[in-house]
Amino acid sequence: MKYSLICLLLLSCYGILNAQAYRTQAISPEIHTIQVNVNGNQSLNPVIRLNSGDRIYISFDRIAENSYDRLRYRILHCDAYWLPSTGISDIDYLDGFNDNLIEDYNPSVNTTVDYTHFSLSIPNKDTGVRLSGNYTVEVYEEGIPDRVLLTACFSVVDPMLSIGVTISSNTDIDFNRHHQQLSFTLHHQNLNIRDPRSDLFVFVQQNNRLDNERKNVKPTYINPGKLIYEHNKELIFEAGNEYRRFETSSYRYNGMNVGHIEYVRPGYEMDIVTDKVKANRTYSYDQDQNGRFYIRSNDTELSDTEADYFTTNFSLPMDSPLNEDIYINGAFTNNTFSDTYKMKYDFKNKEYRLSLLLKQGLYNYQYLVKDVNKFSTAKTEGNYFEAENEYTVYVYYRPTGQRYDSLIGVQTMRSRDK
Repeated sequence: MKYSLICLLLLSCYGILNAQAYRTQAISPEIHTIQVNVNGNQSLNPVIRLNSGDRIYISFDRIAENSYDRLRYRILHCDAYWLPSTGISDIDYLDGFNDNLIEDYNPSVNTTVDYTHFSLSIPNKDTGVRLSGNYTVEVYEEGIPDRVLLTACFSVVDPMLSIGVTISSNTDIDFNRHHQQLSFTLHHQNLNIRDPRSDLFVFVQQNNRLDNERKNVKPTYINPGKLIYEHNKELIFEAGNEYRRFETSSYRYNGMNVGHIEYVRPGYEMDIVTDKVKANRTYSYDQDQNGRFYIRSNDTELSDTEADYFTTNFSLPMDSPLNEDIYINGAFTNNTFSDTYKMKYDFKNKEYRLSLLLKQGLYNYQYLVKDVNKFSTAKTEGNYFEAENEYTVYVYYRPTGQRYDSLIGVQTMRSRDK
């Protein structure tokens, strides 16, 4: 009996350690252009205040023969690590029903690539959320609930503290060179936190990237009414560089950083202007959007259903391939480092290349090099302390007796004004 209990505990621990955290991503290759935003504003992180009247908007395209099939969705509450919350049920965190039909969908019009555009907002007439924290929406075909096509993630905050953030290029490892370091203070005068080291979970993201997210950062000093996070090497980030940009808002002319566009049956194909390695160059400011993308077509006012898809070709010359893999990264990749976004080296032309099917719009992207389990800008983009980056601090709270991780503070700050 004792042996069986030990085995059960070991298996449970193994399952927890190996559970897959949720993220916004396409699971089916039929799904493209997932967008999750607040009130339709793609410039805002997908975080709404509890009981505020704000809405999360989720949209995506499905490219398939039966792309108009009826789709349904369910909402899952997640912990601070984006794993399913196990201590509560949907009755606890939802107002209304789970397993609802996506009623807003329309076919594309006058496009070379046929697709169906789906969208939904939360809360809506069928459902809403009662608790703060992280949420994942799973979308699946009606009648096939186990075949999840995509997941879309958002957060709900119930502010209980304030967060003061400073960002400096004077870091604990270099001065005005390759890194940026965060310091911040959590002011919680109206909240009695019994044990900040065990009850709070603090996460920090740079430009909404998940690959270099800092998880469960601990305070340096614990003072009455405030927690201070400073001189912490976990809060040092590669400074990186400004994102590269291109715009494909029309098939009639070359947009920003588009070198060539032509119709190659059955659709349009375009070449992004040949990129250059930015490492070891002089820093040059560019007003990027910190990795985001915006769908738009100058040839129509209905970009959701009338913007087309173009085969988009990227190229990055190098005399010889690196020992490490290079990936293209931006919000449109959903931080997914799969073979879909891995560059391929062309020995004949001495360059890395990649082709992606992308909807018309304005895109930010960068090239990241995989070094063991870390992704770095050092060899491709360079690291410049002057780079403008966006940092977001998320504070989760689970006091003794609470069965879920609540989100009690979110603060976003840029390393410098644009």
